[in-house]
Amino acid sequence: MKRKLIVLTALALVLLALAGCGVVQKEQEGLRLYYAASLDTHRGGDAIDSVTIDWDELPQGDQVARAESVLALLMGMCQEKGFQSPIPAGTTLRSVTIIGGTACVDFSGSYGQLSGMALTIADYCVALSLTQLEGIYAVRITVNEQDLAYRDNDLFLAGDVLLTSMDDVVRTLTARLYFPNSDGDLEAEERLLTQYEGQSAADVVLSALGDGPSDDDLQPLAEKGLSGMTVRMDNGVCQLNVASASMEELEDDTARQLLLCVTQSLQSLEGISSVQLYIDGTYAETYE
Repeated sequence: MKRKLIVLTALALVLLALAGCGVVQKEQEGLRLYYAASLDTHRGGDAIDSVTIDWDELPQGDQVARAESVLALLMGMCQEKGFQSPIPAGTTLRSVTIIGGTACVDFSGSYGQLSGMALTIADYCVALSLTQLEGIYAVRITVNEQDLAYRDNDLFLAGDVLLTSMDDVVRTLTARLYFPNSDGDLEAEERLLTQYEGQSAADVVLSALGDGPSDDDLQPLAEKGLSGMTVRMDNGVCQLNVASASMEELEDDTARQLLLCVTQSLQSLEGISSVQLYIDGTYAETYE
């Protein structure tokens, strides 16, 4: 299904309003490749459209290789009917690196000749396409390793997109997810998460914790413990219910560390004033 995105200009800022489609971190319903819509066929201000391809067209495993494959499709290898590459002819992809959830994309050639609305549309087509990949939450675009002087910003986040349809995505939210490092100390990752209709913000955080850290230096949390957890919101209080059976399979230190990571991650959310612990549905001041 094709989706449309409307570009609005206010003062010196450009907001992209995306109808019925968002930056989807979970790989489902196919990969959407975004491109500049033809004004001849999309009148009324529609500026960006998309086509959907099968995820199987991307290489498996290596994150950089997958990002390079998406960019290759955007640069004209996509054979879908009506697709018009958002990246101008004569552009070369110099490199892609992924650091802490940010894909750093460096182009050369004609990309540096873009300006104004054409540059904004190309930037967001690249960012919207790449941030669908697992573990990529932001995109930085440079030309010949240089920021473009006439562009206000070279870092693009999922939160830059204003959603106008509630069909698929409710909103994006920012959270600090805590994971242990190799020394056993907790470290936080700043993450931009996608909240779907019917999910609470706390549910989204639990799911993201289960997906693990994006930083290779951090350790994933115990899946068995997480699978036995549920959350419920009540006037700003997050009620975290833990299944004792799933926790008993863990070492005591591991179980306590897991609960600490979960509670600190939940408390990072705007609107959560505190976290209450329940064991098998019964309130508990601490985990024993």
